[in-house]
Amino acid sequence: MSARARRLAAPRRLDLCRQATLVAVAVAAAWVASVWLWLHPTAASSATGAPEWWCMPSMSPGGSAANTAAIDLGAAMGMWLLMSAAMALPGELPAVQYVATNTFRRSRSSAVTVFVVVYLLVWLVCGLPAAIVMATLHGLPADTLFATALAAAAAYELTPLKQRALNRCHRGAPLPPTGLRRVAAVARFGWLNASGCVVSCWPAMLAASIAPVAQPLAIAAFTCTMTYERLTRRPRTARQRIATSYLAIAAAFVVVAL
Repeated sequence: MSARARRLAAPRRLDLCRQATLVAVAVAAAWVASVWLWLHPTAASSATGAPEWWCMPSMSPGGSAANTAAIDLGAAMGMWLLMSAAMALPGELPAVQYVATNTFRRSRSSAVTVFVVVYLLVWLVCGLPAAIVMATLHGLPADTLFATALAAAAAYELTPLKQRALNRCHRGAPLPPTGLRRVAAVARFGWLNASGCVVSCWPAMLAASIAPVAQPLAIAAFTCTMTYERLTRRPRTARQRIATSYLAIAAAFVVVAL
């Protein structure tokens, strides 16, 4: 094989532009902030039944149903936004790169900002029903609840809706170089990616939110699977592998619960 053929056959490295690098730094900052909050629970979260360091504020597995009404919606939404940035944005670095490289240099930072803001706003809007669902589930057996969520996520991995959502995440869009049309096109591109990711990843995000033990490690594992699924060249094989792993972990939690 010639040197040129070897270069073409080698996997391509993603050389991030400055704007994409800054987004990667923001993802790292979201992880640091999330872990710090888990390690240093606030007095309010401890008072409402979440003393364990691995829990989201006011989301203590096995807590009493009476504490459900005391859930701090602002804290829950803030934690959901941090989770969204930490878990969903890593898979969007190629999209950020696409926005930057298809925009004039002087407008790259503003274009990437519009994309990221729209992307996170969509996730934030979805955080409200997620908080309501988690409040409804508050007080149920944690192991059984997590196993059920994992089994549902595994089944969802193999549905046509999941495949269509992943396809939506990979759609490109023409980006006008200047003016309000550029801002609108970038915002629409952010909406396309965010809506596809929400439909694709919501079962995994919900399962990560109710992990009963070592939640930072669980979220890190879910982040790896979501990013792998988003960036792999063989999405069908990836979905099958992820579904199998979800089912295996769910079965382990069922055995422990018995």
